[in-house]
Amino acid sequence: MTSRRFDVVFLDAGGVLVSPHPELIGASLADFGLSVDPELLVAAHFHGMRAIDDARAEPEVFDDYHAAYARHLGVAEHAVADVATALDGLWMRGGLWTAPLPGAAEGLAAIAATGVPIVIVSNADGTVADLLTRSGLLQVGPGPGVEVAGIIDSGAVGVAKPDPRIFELALAVTGATADRAVHVGDAYQFDVRGARAAGIHPVLVDPLGLRT
Repeated sequence: MTSRRFDVVFLDAGGVLVSPHPELIGASLADFGLSVDPELLVAAHFHGMRAIDDARAEPEVFDDYHAAYARHLGVAEHAVADVATALDGLWMRGGLWTAPLPGAAEGLAAIAATGVPIVIVSNADGTVADLLTRSGLLQVGPGPGVEVAGIIDSGAVGVAKPDPRIFELALAVTGATADRAVHVGDAYQFDVRGARAAGIHPVLVDPLGLRT
């Protein structure tokens, strides 16, 4: 029997499992006469996350993210501020993060097949459990998607990454110890720093190779 390196896998939601729904983004950008390839929208997210890391932004502060997002979509510099403001309004309305990322379903299934429990640990607005269930990827308990042991949403628990207390709540779901947990996220500022502060092994999702 192969011994396990970890007793629990923590996964961020946005940028790891789901991205903003392209139709909602497209409708917002259409007001500026922009039409964007959905694949470019996925790449724009990771450029936005790089901007958050570079700025050492506070949780749920997306100013740098939205500006970098707009620039990657080819928005002219004179219009970046206006587009970023529109995007910020879209983010504030919620209900956006429902588009499964390429490979997310397969990756979840592969982790679940190992028998290691999965807990979602997300900086969000209290709705991430509903959004992930609607995406069809997963749910707490049995259902059409992958079964996860729990979903820790900063908006629901009142503490956000990189504060290590959010990971303490996640550890309590399965009773695992920090040294036997791994956290996968797309923000060095929140995911890597937070996991390290909690004594958890971090993995940074960087599909475009933007980080050193």
